[in-house]
Amino acid sequence: MPSLLARRLRAVVIALVGAGAALNAVAADIVPYLQTPTASSIWVAWKTAEGDESVVEYGVDGGPLDRSASGSTQTLAANYRYHGVQLTGLQPETLYSYRVRTGNQVSPVYRFRTQPTAARKTGHFRILLTGDHQLRNDDRHTPLLQAAKAKIESLTGQPLEEAVQLMLNNGDQVDVGTLDHYEFVHMKPSAVVSGNLAIMTALGNHETYYDPGLANWRAHNFYDQISYKGIPAAADESYYAHQVGRVLLVYTNSESNFAAQTEWLRKVVAAANVDPDVDWVISVVHRPYQAEQYVGDISQWFRDTAMPILAGTRKHVLNIGAHHHLYARGQTRDWPIYHIISGGTAWDQFWGQSTERDMDDVQKTIANWTWQLIDIDLGARTMKVSSYAEGHPKLGFAYNSRLVDEFERRLDVAPPEKPTLDALPDGGVVTLPYSFALSPFQSMAGMALNSTQFQISRDAAFSSTVVDLIRDVENLYGDTGAPDYEPVDIHAGVDIERYTVQQYGLNNGSYYIRARHRDANAEWSPWSEARSFKVEGSSDGDPALRLAKKVWAPDEPVVVEYMNGRGKTKDWVAIYRKGQTPGSATPSVKWSYVSGVSGQMAFSGLAAGVEYFAAFMTDDSYVEIAPRLSFYVGDMPELAVNKSQFNVGERPAFTWSGAPGGAKDWIGVYRVGQTPGSVNSTTWAYTPDESGSVTLGALNKGYYYAAFFINDAYFEISERVPFAVGSEIANVSLVKTTLASGERLDIRFADGPGTAKDYIGVFRKGATPGIDLLVAYYYVDGRAAGSLSPPEALPDGDYFLALYINDSYTEVSNRVEFTVGAGSEPEPDPRVLGVKRNLIRTGDVLEVSWSGMPGNAKDWIGIYRSTQTPGGSSPSVQWRYAGSPAGSASFSGLPAGEYYVAFLLNDGYDEAATRVSFAVRKRGDINGDGAINVADRDAQRAALGSCEGDARYQPLADFDDDRCVTQADYRLWYAIFAKQ
Repeated sequence: MPSLLARRLRAVVIALVGAGAALNAVAADIVPYLQTPTASSIWVAWKTAEGDESVVEYGVDGGPLDRSASGSTQTLAANYRYHGVQLTGLQPETLYSYRVRTGNQVSPVYRFRTQPTAARKTGHFRILLTGDHQLRNDDRHTPLLQAAKAKIESLTGQPLEEAVQLMLNNGDQVDVGTLDHYEFVHMKPSAVVSGNLAIMTALGNHETYYDPGLANWRAHNFYDQISYKGIPAAADESYYAHQVGRVLLVYTNSESNFAAQTEWLRKVVAAANVDPDVDWVISVVHRPYQAEQYVGDISQWFRDTAMPILAGTRKHVLNIGAHHHLYARGQTRDWPIYHIISGGTAWDQFWGQSTERDMDDVQKTIANWTWQLIDIDLGARTMKVSSYAEGHPKLGFAYNSRLVDEFERRLDVAPPEKPTLDALPDGGVVTLPYSFALSPFQSMAGMALNSTQFQISRDAAFSSTVVDLIRDVENLYGDTGAPDYEPVDIHAGVDIERYTVQQYGLNNGSYYIRARHRDANAEWSPWSEARSFKVEGSSDGDPALRLAKKVWAPDEPVVVEYMNGRGKTKDWVAIYRKGQTPGSATPSVKWSYVSGVSGQMAFSGLAAGVEYFAAFMTDDSYVEIAPRLSFYVGDMPELAVNKSQFNVGERPAFTWSGAPGGAKDWIGVYRVGQTPGSVNSTTWAYTPDESGSVTLGALNKGYYYAAFFINDAYFEISERVPFAVGSEIANVSLVKTTLASGERLDIRFADGPGTAKDYIGVFRKGATPGIDLLVAYYYVDGRAAGSLSPPEALPDGDYFLALYINDSYTEVSNRVEFTVGAGSEPEPDPRVLGVKRNLIRTGDVLEVSWSGMPGNAKDWIGIYRSTQTPGGSSPSVQWRYAGSPAGSASFSGLPAGEYYVAFLLNDGYDEAATRVSFAVRKRGDINGDGAINVADRDAQRAALGSCEGDARYQPLADFDDDRCVTQADYRLWYAIFAKQ
């Protein structure tokens, strides 16, 4: 109960406010929006339709509003003035009363409390967390915040501004980045708390829509002055690190700026790791780390690059994501870090709506409208996160702050004890099915069991695992459906300390197994001692089906290959139409018994224009022993894009012909590395005609492909058509850029072109790719994103690395500089001789370059036939003096044949560098057989639509030298062919 003095002081404030109200119109619709708080300052913002004055009148709570501060006004539109005033010189952890003034418009009086300093190591630090708003005409966020405010005040017995230090939003606080949405979708619903509690937010994808250059985002948020340890926020305020008390909040941008942001994040984490004033690091990203609905719609950059960097400090305990309009919680597989989705109350998202998959690093997904209270006990060094549900998209606001999840992280607690496996003797023989069991969970800290992990590998180092299974004691996935839509625990009744390998679950052979426990503090125990065992009586390989292709021409026999069957005489292969379920009630279209364990069979007479699947079943039953294979019988349509390289903002145009003409056939565009059906297409259009054209929407920077799909599903019946948008598309990063001598690289890459011979190239600092030698290169195996850690360390030195496309020196990513050991100055330039193209046509110019040469006045370049020897009986075909240690020269008029170029010293025949071979082919002879005929025409057509760097690109088919093979090149080839 407040003291008599406090009540009297409060009455004085009310009287003063009342006197002011007699002279000024109290504008109840002016609600301040607090942001960017520190222990000694805070920003106060508000919106008016008119007036340029920006004044805040304030004072210590309980006393008069005897201070004032002025700020600035941004005129964002004719009736949209946005005011901002920073209050400075405030006392830490002090309650202040205030009101805002614009001319004669005065807000009601509000209260806020300043942040603690890092010196406070006791008591509670609380954060209110809410997610996506988005909805313009269905205000769900206001009732969510009203419920959160009431619940917190009930739990703590304090007003919100005294109980909670900060409110955090994680992006998509608007549906589009217009002023209308900032006012009515974000600020108006936030008014429930924004006058009393500072709100900080991360950038979502919807903030970027209709807001070029993030102009409205930057206008509404005063983040440009935020820095941590001298590390500033992004210039566009799209990512920043904000310390409040002993907590560091790291807000990242899941939409763009990945290369610069990666380096920024690395600096922030390194500083936080050694900062004695930071105990807790919480990261925020809009697109989440993982998701079980709309599978694949996550931030791959954050998952592959940012999270490993953040895991470099054990202070990082929680990652907060959004984007999906539900609640989810999990633990990273390897680090003691929780990750959640707090999806707010935006567009409805529920089970059965999208592509869904149970992920082992997500423990529960609950399709509720929720908010979270993060409660950090500074003295006990514990964090508790409580998630409260207010509603469900099918039921509305029906839950009244129902507690749906609660978890904690304790910083100073020992991990679980090392477990043991059951009594299987090392090297013992196992007949399947067989169950492996862990010893009972033990925690000296009294923590509960949360998870187990079993790994089975072919080798003792566990580098080739065949089983890697994480299970949690509770796994909420899916719901009961109408009428209650309650979450379902799919691990109810599962003994997670026991793992059963089912019959045929492992092939015959030798294996190793190990396992471990994880406690409810996200900490793993040490691994158990590994045990070896041998499986006998199983199969020698996994049963499988194989098709040579997925589209078969009408009347063409479909050949199905089967492998590693169960060896039973009544094992059989059947063909079904898509949508059929094998069983006695739905007979197959075609079927045949197998002959032996492996073999092949042909099926004829399948109707055209139909999608089918092949199934492999055992012992005259409908038990399938191999994954199904889908295929299509019918003509394969031809799909083309108008060019292979677009600028950001350009709209790609596609043509197709020879299509089935189905009403729900469609063209879809995906990023390279994405699998149709696992994620939504980036853009698409129906193609109901046998031929036609369509122009799709503009795309963000990236590597893409288009494909032709049938029947509103995801089966592709065309070749994929690759194309690119923008330049320097891919992103490469290192977990560490300063390595000790002998330490291995840990490389992350994303958004690559995904061609077969893409590689990470390493050069000495200052080197020029294509001229100076590669120090090391690592193929990425055709992946568009991923990680790699080469087994061999580099020598001490200063380097850079980047991603290069398809065995070329075409750089398609940012560069990352790094140092190994003490570093070194760049080595002297090696002697390098090269040609721009080692395969040219008659009439083309051969371009030769060199560097690192001695620079003698009479050093020279010679062109020789492959059978010649410099200084021998026959002179060079052509030659000229080099004239400098580095440079280039051109040679023309070379007849068809095989050659090499040599760099020779001082008018003699001593060679200064390795010879470079090249060939000259007769113009029009693309395949090199010495003739110009239909084989060359076929090679020309195969390269049509490709550009330099594409796997299909053929430089000898590029007659106009524009680095792309088009119809213009075909016409030039045909003119040569016709003149023969």
